[in-house]
Amino acid sequence: MIFSCGFGQKTYYKLQQGSKYSLEELSNAVEHANWCGYFHTSENYEIHFDDGAVVKLKNKAQLVTKENELNINDHCFQNIYVKSKDVHMISTNGWITIPKDKVTKQSKSN
Repeated sequence: MIFSCGFGQKTYYKLQQGSKYSLEELSNAVEHANWCGYFHTSENYEIHFDDGAVVKLKNKAQLVTKENELNINDHCFQNIYVKSKDVHMISTNGWITIPKDKVTKQSKSN
């Protein structure tokens, strides 16, 4: 199942449900996470989860619009990476985590 969001204050553009997390769990976890430094200037940054779920974050043009009330600092945008190399999980309390042994080293700065 795929869910897209094009308007409003959501920070994601598309959610593709995997086998473990409901769309509500996925959406809530993504919306409560701090993605500053992950947002791409022109692409929809892609995040993969341990159950096969895929989330694409909105890019700068999609986030910074007159209709959108989000006020995001320019330092939150990067133009190098278009998808995460890490596999993300949602903890039992709803936080997005990356298992320590699965973390890949990459800079998010331009």
